[in-house]
Amino acid sequence: MRIRKGAVAVGILTLAGITLCFGGSPKCDAAGRESRSGKKQPAGVEVLGDPKFEKGLAVSPLWPEIVQQNGGVEKTNTDTIRFGRGDADPVWQMAQWASKYDLGGTVPVEGRDGVTYANPGKKVTRFADGTLLLDITTSTEYEAPRTGSDAWPHLLIQQDFENRPNVGRISRLDFTMELRIVHCDKKMTDAEFNESLHTAQSPFYFFMRNVNPDSPDYQLSLWVGVPSFDYRYPRLDSTEYVQWDIGTATYIYAIPPRTIWGDVSFHDLKWHRARLDLLPLIRQGVAAMKDKGQFLHTDLDDLELMGMNFGWEVPGTFDAGLMVRNLSVRAVE
Repeated sequence: MRIRKGAVAVGILTLAGITLCFGGSPKCDAAGRESRSGKKQPAGVEVLGDPKFEKGLAVSPLWPEIVQQNGGVEKTNTDTIRFGRGDADPVWQMAQWASKYDLGGTVPVEGRDGVTYANPGKKVTRFADGTLLLDITTSTEYEAPRTGSDAWPHLLIQQDFENRPNVGRISRLDFTMELRIVHCDKKMTDAEFNESLHTAQSPFYFFMRNVNPDSPDYQLSLWVGVPSFDYRYPRLDSTEYVQWDIGTATYIYAIPPRTIWGDVSFHDLKWHRARLDLLPLIRQGVAAMKDKGQFLHTDLDDLELMGMNFGWEVPGTFDAGLMVRNLSVRAVE
């Protein structure tokens, strides 16, 4: 598909999840809740499972077609990379689409600050505080600059939500994320670089679906994008857009990135923090879809957030690394 500002084709959302407890005390409200120690805790229920990556990552095969043709992710995952001694089932799936180098079977290296898995195409490190490094080396993947018909390497983390927030029945969806681009090195000449084909970017996508079997729009889906770094743009944009994604046959609505991160530049290689209520922006995306003639028979109560993915999509020859920490998605009833 044609690359547009802040988006490229998204990966395939895989099956993962963890059961979270909604019952018991203390009760939640918009002002927060009191713990047994008397300290105020964040409001709502955490939607993400294992936000500090303590249970590791299940590793996909190298091509989505392998998953589709061989019975799904559980039957086709090549390994589980673990960052500790536990053997609990991982919540997170790591997608390594269109790569030559399978991270499955890689021997971990334990350092003073964390555990690393690496091969010629990628490196994943979990640090002791729960920070995750995703590093992708596409100079070993591409033999020549990508053309418009070629697939491109991905390094994504993703999960399906066990507890799926209903867009019409929650009052807030509090999103927190800290992101730092560690490096992004263009390995093409200026003459080879074509910004309509080539970039390195790190989008975050939520997957939303109409789950009401009585609705004419039942099973109609939407990717909601939370854009961040894109090599081509020094500063973040303040406009939204709607785009059809050929790879997943689903519309994408991209939230204006400056609304999320502020007027910052990830090119400064510093930590940047997003902390906001995403619910009004997601509902704004549904309204934008209706303007496009989609979701015309969908009420907000018909829509649930099914899962998410985040990481590198690199349709150009770049070697790039990022760190992510303090990731949270909290739904307030």
